[in-house]
Amino acid sequence: MAHKRADVRVPISGEVVLSDNNGIRITTSARDISPGGFGVKNPSTPLEETLYQVRIYTETGKDIQLKATLVHKSRQTTGFKTSEINTRNQQIISELIAEFQTTDEFIKQIDQHDLLQQKYIDDDGNEISVTFDRDSDE
Repeated sequence: MAHKRADVRVPISGEVVLSDNNGIRITTSARDISPGGFGVKNPSTPLEETLYQVRIYTETGKDIQLKATLVHKSRQTTGFKTSEINTRNQQIISELIAEFQTTDEFIKQIDQHDLLQQKYIDDDGNEISVTFDRDSDE
């Protein structure tokens, strides 16, 4: 069974600066974000599987700082899992998600990815079943 994340990522735009313990700084573009991680467009500089100090400068003017580790890389994107984040920065991410949830694009994603019927795997490998009733007012 393929692993799925329990957090839905929302699109963001802006610059991302990744810094490692060796003083290497890599700049790339943000792609998406969730409470548990974020994605970037692949930078031209190769990335190592290490802990990065991250600064995300969103186009909305919100500056997010956290620590993250690389978890996957595809042809076009690289995904990171948040390792450390303070309450202020987590709140900024929550606000970005809340803003996105008021858009028509959010509704399209729910339908396109059938997010209301997804099964997810938690960090311990246990299946989490998330089911919603589309007609419910609750």
